[in-house]
Amino acid sequence: MGKFDEIFDDVVINAKAAAAVVSKKASTVYDTSKHKITAAEIRGEINKKLRDIGKYTYKKEVFGVDTSAEIAQAIAEVKELKENLEIINAHIDSVKNQKKCPQCEAKVPRNSVFCNICGAKLTEEEHEAETAQTAEEPVEAVVEAAEDIVVEAAE
Repeated sequence: MGKFDEIFDDVVINAKAAAAVVSKKASTVYDTSKHKITAAEIRGEINKKLRDIGKYTYKKEVFGVDTSAEIAQAIAEVKELKENLEIINAHIDSVKNQKKCPQCEAKVPRNSVFCNICGAKLTEEEHEAETAQTAEEPVEAVVEAAEDIVVEAAE
């Protein structure tokens, strides 16, 4: 029975290792999905703010109402939302081992030397700068702040 015990132990060890890999992948997929949902909510909020800017501009032009303050506030909110969206998208790209082409902004594998869409040469400095920028601000803090903005807008 010694040989059987050794085989069984090997099977158990391999099963545990496979379970750990599957668990890590599932966690990554869950986090990425959560961030994608947050990004979609932010895009929706950006579109709402842009529509508001259009309404304010229409009131200003047609009715002569001074809506400059409302327009400036909405523009500031759009800028903040876009910054948060960029951080979340950079994190998603990082998790998916992708980077953005500086020329056409297509997503390409992180280890690519050339963009597979436009053919631009991708340098290592761009990758390092992108990684440093992503690491500067914790993504979870950005996600929480973005969720707060989306919740406030819904109320």
